[in-house]
Amino acid sequence: MRRAIDFLIWALLLGGAAYFGYLHQTEVMVAARQIEAKFLPCRSPITYSLGAIDPQFGMGTSTLIARLKEAETIWEQPSGRDLFAYAASGGAVTVNLVYDYRQQATDKMKASGIQITRSLSSYESLKAQYERMERSISAEKAALQKNIATYEAREAAYNAEVEKWNRKGGAPPATYDRLQEEKAALQGQVQAIKAAQAKVNADIDTLNALGASLNKLIAELNLNVEKYNQAGASAGKEFEEGTYESRAGEQRIDIYEYSSRTELVRVLAHEFGHAFGIGHVADPEAIMYEINRSDTLVLSADDTAALDAACSAGIGQWL
Repeated sequence: MRRAIDFLIWALLLGGAAYFGYLHQTEVMVAARQIEAKFLPCRSPITYSLGAIDPQFGMGTSTLIARLKEAETIWEQPSGRDLFAYAASGGAVTVNLVYDYRQQATDKMKASGIQITRSLSSYESLKAQYERMERSISAEKAALQKNIATYEAREAAYNAEVEKWNRKGGAPPATYDRLQEEKAALQGQVQAIKAAQAKVNADIDTLNALGASLNKLIAELNLNVEKYNQAGASAGKEFEEGTYESRAGEQRIDIYEYSSRTELVRVLAHEFGHAFGIGHVADPEAIMYEINRSDTLVLSADDTAALDAACSAGIGQWL
């Protein structure tokens, strides 16, 4: 009897586990892949799939997959290992293109014909342009506020006169015509104020784009200067081109900005490195340097050493 009860308990436990696995197949597979990557690194490739691709980047999925393949090759070719693999769905890592102020700044600089290079002279030129525009916007805002105050006083006088004649049963023909002309003039003034406000807003957008580009250069050139604030922000934002995050069983790579194919491939390769458990290295030319400041698409000696260490980690080092 006791043996039958034990058998029944084990059957229920195994059945429950099987049912749970059936209901949560994706989660179980992801967890299994993460455990394998942690304890048996480099034994099988880390799979990745595409997630949310913001259309504002203007990049098709086939092009992004091609860039990801290039990023794969940077790690795989010198190591002779199959480290990453694209999966149409259900990959261990989800890759997203997230459009925000960073790419918006890069796009605006390109549209404005502003050429930016990783050099101190480019930083100084951009800084001077930022300061000129900041002064110009300040003057535009002051003029706009003055025009708004003039309009409000003129509108109040118009409304008071209209109300006065309404109480009297109507204005004389000549006065009525004059009031109609004043009404049209006020409407024209409103349109002028709206146009001026739109220009101020557009200039602020350009100023913010300049500030974001300056912050990127500050990071790339390792300058010991204060970051530039965006209008309405309390402090200059950190300029990260991409991030890797692993949380609650979910791994994701978010790409925020790139200005060229090379920059995109490098930042993808950099985040692939983090997905593999590799941290930042000291060589400024390395893929895994904390700032994307080089144009090389090959691993440095520091990168290779970090990869070898990652592949030797886990229980695989004793097998």
